[in-house]
Amino acid sequence: MLANEILLSSTDTIRDRGLSYGHPADNLQHTAMLLSAYLQTPIHDYQVAGIMVLVKLARTNQSAQQIDTWIDMASYAAIAGQLATEENDLYV
Repeated sequence: MLANEILLSSTDTIRDRGLSYGHPADNLQHTAMLLSAYLQTPIHDYQVAGIMVLVKLARTNQSAQQIDTWIDMASYAAIAGQLATEENDLYV
């Protein structure tokens, strides 16, 4: 799959997940709150998305040929960037 096709698929994934689950900040903020309590250090929503990029990257060690892993990684990276740089009024 070409790089631009991965990014286009990522855009579709972000849109579809948004329709199913709502704004990604909602879940990522909740996860950040849980991680902050567990680790006893502040964690932000964009950091949770970054952690998910790392989870997906780790998955490539076992299955680099799975295209959905790369699509998910691109999606989480885009969401992390959006959450880190925009105000609350932000969804694709």
